[in-house]
Amino acid sequence: MVELFKKLSSMNIKQMSLEELERILPEFGMNGESSHQLPSELSDCFNQGIRFWQYPNQFAPYLKHLSQYQINSYLEIGCRWGGTFILTTELLKNVNEDFKSMACDIMFMSDILLEYQKYNDFNYFRGNSLWLKDYKTEQTYDLILIDGDHSYEGLKKDFEITKKFKPKYVALHDITSDACEGVVKFWNEIKNDYKHYEFVNQYESVDGSFLGIGLIEI
Repeated sequence: MVELFKKLSSMNIKQMSLEELERILPEFGMNGESSHQLPSELSDCFNQGIRFWQYPNQFAPYLKHLSQYQINSYLEIGCRWGGTFILTTELLKNVNEDFKSMACDIMFMSDILLEYQKYNDFNYFRGNSLWLKDYKTEQTYDLILIDGDHSYEGLKKDFEITKKFKPKYVALHDITSDACEGVVKFWNEIKNDYKHYEFVNQYESVDGSFLGIGLIEI
């Protein structure tokens, strides 16, 4: 696992082409849960490595887009195994100084994140995301990814909670997913109130529309 972290640390996302980044991301290992939502051509990478839960053809342009911003802090609400958190933290840390990050989930920290914490110090908040509103901290977060409660009301509450941390950018996950109607509805309601971007490419080998990342500038 440490070799994967080292490889990530050596990558300069600004110098990589979009095609190169999309090609290399699966090599870090993808989460294979709900495999019917994933492209079969990437199945050799399922349940391997850091187990990130993203489509490479969505995640790569999202990360490339983020690399143009000055982002010195990151909060991820709903991190599961931690792969998306690790990739985002490392690739943004490589282009921004004094980078700080925190992950939040109702699960105990995964073995993957425990290993990663030995390599790169970060904060972990275990509990319901609604508890974050009472979390005592002066830390603000430039970028927040919401991937926790996927119900309409749950996401709406999480979105309101993020304002406490004075973000510059907020990302929502599963904005085009057939499995997350509440997220799709909420995103479509709020996106036109902000300057926003959508990363929603799909794979022909997948039956349906899934995942998708929406980014807004606050």
